Amino acid sequence: MRLFERILGARFEALAPEVQALHRQVGVKEGEISLRASPIMQLFGFPPPCKDAPLWFGTREEENVAIWRRQIKDRELRSEVWQSGDLVVERMGVVTITSELVIEHGALSQETRGVRFMDMPLPRALWPRVTACEWGAGGAYHFSIEVRAPIFDVVLLAYEGWLRP
Repeated sequence: MRLFERILGARFEALAPEVQALHRQVGVKEGEISLRASPIMQLFGFPPPCKDAPLWFGTREEENVAIWRRQIKDRELRSEVWQSGDLVVERMGVVTITSELVIEHGALSQETRGVRFMDMPLPRALWPRVTACEWGAGGAYHFSIEVRAPIFDVVLLAYEGWLRP
């Protein structure tokens, strides 16, 4: 049983088949991504903006921690994802976000429950606003993520795309 199956339990079956397939398997998936990254996010290693760029997404699990690797253009983004009670925690670089997984009409979204920067908890007023959704359509897994600055409400990062099953 993989990470999201463990966190969601019986609710996992309510996900679209394409979303279930992505979270049940380890290995490499290919697809496309369109990305807008602010200069600040580019300093943290995100690639410059791109449209319909090739995407390579690899997953594996080690001791109940999922390792997610995304190759976009010439950049590789790596994150570690694990379970904390009934929440999911993802660390990418110096930022760690704890989220609740929510299922609605077969789609999976994440609602932020905590943010740490350099392993220090941030007060809610300083949390970035994250909108993350995954769904299935046309036999492919689709995703859309947007991260907005907490105070000025500007888009720091936005990306969307799809992966082949």
